[in-house]
Amino acid sequence: MLDFLDISKYLDNSKYFLNNRMNITERINVIIQEEGANRPFLEKQTGIKAKRWTNVQSGQAKAYAEEIEAIAKLWPEYAYWLATGKELPEAGQISPLTKRAHKNYKT
Repeated sequence: MLDFLDISKYLDNSKYFLNNRMNITERINVIIQEEGANRPFLEKQTGIKAKRWTNVQSGQAKAYAEEIEAIAKLWPEYAYWLATGKELPEAGQISPLTKRAHKNYKT
């Protein structure tokens, strides 16, 4: 399982990242880290307790539809990637890596 505190080795390896090898927990962790969200923010925005987010992120608990839907509502551009591990850029459905690449390209 992906260590939710150190995803850099996966983000730097785009072949792994975009190859649909991450599980849903790993994708949740990537989104949260790339967006700079902390657990108090997640609790406030979603109504899901910070402790629950801790358990989901660490893999101690499985992500249920409630958490997946909450992430998709906060960051709708990642909804398809979150659910499938694939992107549909023509529909505006991207991964955090694609968003970062676009940001880096513009600067």
